[in-house]
Amino acid sequence: MPEFRPPEEVSLPRSSKGPRPHFFDDPAIDQVMTFVFELMTELAVMRERLDTVERLLDTEGVVTREGIESYRADAAVEAERNAWRNAYFQRVMRMHTRD
Repeated sequence: MPEFRPPEEVSLPRSSKGPRPHFFDDPAIDQVMTFVFELMTELAVMRERLDTVERLLDTEGVVTREGIESYRADAAVEAERNAWRNAYFQRVMRMHTRD
């Protein structure tokens, strides 16, 4: 199976079209859940960036912005990060899973 490589640059639309998704009877609950998911995403991205900084310090002994931006995780690092994200999501969302 060929290794997946994400494109270097991805152009995403700056705004969504159409009505906002509606999942709960109370729109305030939808807003709170959106807020929680956005914070979860930001924290996961920051943790991945910190992991990059730590790995660069271990291997290079110094960190530069260019080094952080050009770092590409290998398959083993991606597996570790995926495991962390999955465990993180499970911890945060444990109250909302079916028993």
